[in-house]
Amino acid sequence: MKYILQVLSLLLVGALLGGCSAETGGSAVQMFAVNVGKGDALVLKAGDWVGLIDTGKPWVMGRIKTALSKLGVDRLDAVFLTHTDDDHCGGLEWLAQSDIPVDNWYASAMFIDVKEKKHPMVQAADVRDQEVGWLRRGDTLALGSSGATLRVLAPASKFKDKDDNNSLVMMLECDQGRMLLTGDMELPEEAELLSQGDDLRCAVLKVPNHGDDDTTSAEFANAAAAQIAVVSTDSQKKPGTPDPRVIKRLQAAGSTVVVTQDAGLGLLVTLKGGKAAATAVDIEATPVSGPYIASVDPDDDRITLGNSGSADVDLTGFYLYSDKGDELYAFPQGTVLSPGKKLTVGTHSTDGAYDLLWDDKKVVNKKKTDMIYLYDSYGRIVDSRDNGR
Repeated sequence: MKYILQVLSLLLVGALLGGCSAETGGSAVQMFAVNVGKGDALVLKAGDWVGLIDTGKPWVMGRIKTALSKLGVDRLDAVFLTHTDDDHCGGLEWLAQSDIPVDNWYASAMFIDVKEKKHPMVQAADVRDQEVGWLRRGDTLALGSSGATLRVLAPASKFKDKDDNNSLVMMLECDQGRMLLTGDMELPEEAELLSQGDDLRCAVLKVPNHGDDDTTSAEFANAAAAQIAVVSTDSQKKPGTPDPRVIKRLQAAGSTVVVTQDAGLGLLVTLKGGKAAATAVDIEATPVSGPYIASVDPDDDRITLGNSGSADVDLTGFYLYSDKGDELYAFPQGTVLSPGKKLTVGTHSTDGAYDLLWDDKKVVNKKKTDMIYLYDSYGRIVDSRDNGR
C-alpha cells in the first residue's frame, strides 16, 4: 500500500512552532530522505550548511551522491551516525574513501557490541586523519551561519540490550520551524526521552526504526504532533513496515505520513515559515542500455561484464555490489566498455587474467548463494547475476 496519496502543506497558526519562531524570512530548511530501502540516509541543508545523517548500506552510494547533486552540494559540513546497525553505517567506507569533503564526523556516545577503535565512524574518520565527536543528551551544534542548531535529546544513558536504543535523537531548531530526527529509537529509549519532559513538538518527524511496531507510541506521536512524518523503509526487505498501527497513531496526532519507498530517489521535505511540505523526487536520467554481467566465477573470484549495445558505455560512477559480503567496487574514472567487448574484475584471490582489480582478498562467496549487482551512477540496478551456488 502506498501512503503518499496526497502530501499536505500545513501552516501552523500562531507565532511559535514547538518553541521555535516560525518567521517567513530566510531560506527554507531542507531534508532529503533518500530512498535507501530499509535503512536511513538523510541529507540536511540549512543555509550553506549541509549534513548527512546515516549512510544506508554500501549499495546506496549512487543514490546519496545523486541526492547531493539534486541539492546542488558537493561537500558535507558534518556526517552523523545515529547507531551502529549496518543499514545506517554501511556507506561510511565508500564515503570516507570518496572525494567528497567532510569537515566533521559525529556519532552517538553510547554504543554496544563494538570497541571504540573498531567503531565504524572511527574507522571512517581515520581514513581522513580526523577525529570523531561523540554526542549525547545536552550537546548542541550550531549549523554554520544559518542560525539553525541541532540539539541532542538522546541518548541520555546506555542501553545494553540493543543498539537501536542508543540512537542519536536530535531536534533541528531554526526560525523556520523544527525537525525531530530519531534514528532507530525503540520504545525503551522513547520512554526515557518522554520522561525528560522535553517539548517535542515539531513540523517534521523522522519516524523511528522504519515505522516498526516497536516504536512510536500514541504518547510520543501526540507529543511530536508533526505536520509530516517521514518513514524510511522497504516493506519487502522489512515486512510489516510501516506498521499500520504506527501510521494510525501518527495520523490521529494530525500527521501526514510519507514513505521513502514510494519515491524513486527519495522525499524532499522543505520547512519554511512554519509550513512543512514533502515532494517525491525521481531519477530523471534515462537508464543506460548495453552493460550486463556476463559471468560470475566464485572459484577464481572474478566478475566479467559485457556490452550488448551498439555504443561505448562510460562506466564512470558505476559500481558492483556483492550482496553476501556487503562489499562494493566502484569503476575507475574513464572506464569504457565497448560494444561486443568484455571487461573482467578480479581480486587478490584471482589466479586468472583480469582487467581491473577489486582491492579485496575475497568477494564472491564460494559456498553460499551470492548475488552480484551492477549499479549505474544513480544507484539503479543495471543487471544482476548469482554465483551459481
